[in-house]
Amino acid sequence: MVEAPEAPHHHAHKTGLPWFDLVVPIAVLCISVASLLTSLQSEKSMHALVEENRRLVSAQSTPLLMLDSSNLVGGKPAIEMKLSNVGTGPARIAWFHLVDDQGNSYSKNFYERVRQVDPTAAFTSQQIGGTLMRSGEDRSVFNWPKPAEDSSAMASWNKLEKDRFYLHGSACYCSMFNECNVTTFENEQPRAVESCEKADPAKK
Repeated sequence: MVEAPEAPHHHAHKTGLPWFDLVVPIAVLCISVASLLTSLQSEKSMHALVEENRRLVSAQSTPLLMLDSSNLVGGKPAIEMKLSNVGTGPARIAWFHLVDDQGNSYSKNFYERVRQVDPTAAFTSQQIGGTLMRSGEDRSVFNWPKPAEDSSAMASWNKLEKDRFYLHGSACYCSMFNECNVTTFENEQPRAVESCEKADPAKK
């Protein structure tokens, strides 16, 4: 019976120097560990770079709404409430409210109230909630030119001219990264929220 030839065996080559034969595999192991640590550090640095870039882009694309009022528009007497996006990015406005101490709205149906006292008023307003405002854009919440001195609407106009300082505004808007904030246009910073819908006081 013919036996199959024995498979060749591979033996590690040795130098004849025991200490050298021991150092070589240890050195190879150290190099492998160092390469692994370098790779992990590079990955960590890359993640940090990506996060820093995201923060930079976010800072350059952050909207900020400001509400202002005046009684002079284009050099002519008129009461105007104006909303401005003074931030660095567009604002997607989910909702906007403007009310007085009694809860009367000046952002919805205010036109009808003005028409009741001043049917000939050249009253103008722009849609705010549910719209997109680009950076640097201004919008007139309402603009009511001063009526004639003998008009029956003059008393209402004069009252609003004083009351405009005590109107309470609030809005919820989101950035292009869907980072949403609620503002009351007071001195405090806008408050980050998870959802504008959940933060809408009109739905509570």
